[in-house]
Amino acid sequence: MKRIYFSILLIIILSACKEMFDYTPYQVKVEEGDKNHNVKNLKRIKAKDAGVFKPFRIILIGDTHTFYDDLNDIVSHINARDDFDFIINLGDVTTKATDHEFDWYLGIIKRLKKPIMTVIGNHEYLSTGPYIFKEMFGEPNVSFVYNNCKFVLFDDIIWDKVNSKPDFNWFRESIKNDNNYTHVIPFSHIPPWDSEFSYGNELIFNQMLYENGIKYSFHGHLHEYIYDKRYEDILGDVRYVVTEAGDDRSYLIVTVTENDLEIEKVDI
Repeated sequence: MKRIYFSILLIIILSACKEMFDYTPYQVKVEEGDKNHNVKNLKRIKAKDAGVFKPFRIILIGDTHTFYDDLNDIVSHINARDDFDFIINLGDVTTKATDHEFDWYLGIIKRLKKPIMTVIGNHEYLSTGPYIFKEMFGEPNVSFVYNNCKFVLFDDIIWDKVNSKPDFNWFRESIKNDNNYTHVIPFSHIPPWDSEFSYGNELIFNQMLYENGIKYSFHGHLHEYIYDKRYEDILGDVRYVVTEAGDDRSYLIVTVTENDLEIEKVDI
């Protein structure tokens, strides 16, 4: 009889607390209502698309990892303002890419009043992370047009993807400005001078931006704020901008004007 009572008690405890445990780091479990978050938010963004150029602002964050308290505070700070149109997270929203980490991140960003697009980072390629990311957010390579500006969200992960180079063919086609966009703006997690890029891939990346007249390229990964014309002596004056990490408790405001982009770092 005691054994029966113990079994019943154990079942009750595990049923009540099952969300507290990772049964395996290899599980892929995304609730139906949590699927395709980028796809859903892109529809919200497109609903406000003016169809022609008009100045606007976006907010950038990156490398939020498991800095959940900091991310909560960043979200509250962002929600207190209404002078921007949407947010982009430049990747590494998890540390080990477990499904619970994805759930915790999603639970926090659901508080945002404005839509957010999430770029895939190298930490999202650990374990079953790429499968969870695809279920929860959609395809990692995404491009869209807003106010006659083209946004290109690029999966440039190499090592954790067990890859020799990113999908440069997709990137080259996506950053073409053959439709007279006011700006084409690329976003990816890893900046090209990071050790994940070979020197050849680094130069190819910058050359593609230069040949297409790209003025700015935005990244995360390095956990420090950088604003740099890194390849000015080689090809052009592309400005590379890198966000700080979540525990630095900051974000970037990007003001898009007809002739330029203005960058402001906000510390909370």
